[in-house]
Amino acid sequence: MTTPRYHFITGLPRAGSTLLSALLLQNPRFHAGMTSPVGGLFRGMLNQLGAGSEFGPVVTTEQRRRLSRGLFDSYYADHAASKEVIFDTNRM
Repeated sequence: MTTPRYHFITGLPRAGSTLLSALLLQNPRFHAGMTSPVGGLFRGMLNQLGAGSEFGPVVTTEQRRRLSRGLFDSYYADHAASKEVIFDTNRM
């Protein structure tokens, strides 16, 4: 099993991001859903663990990287086995 590659789709309302996701979803190697909650979860995690936070000094850059990757891997675990590329759509 290979680790999926993550790509991000964002855009202002009416910019075509939903259409782009629908077109990408036609390829069986891709997963491209509509807006996901991962952006908000990611922002919350970085607010808690970022450089200016209370825990910033005790969390290393490598730990932040693993936690960030783990968030996406956990959320998209149902698609990871069958999809090579996962597109996350979020306005954040």
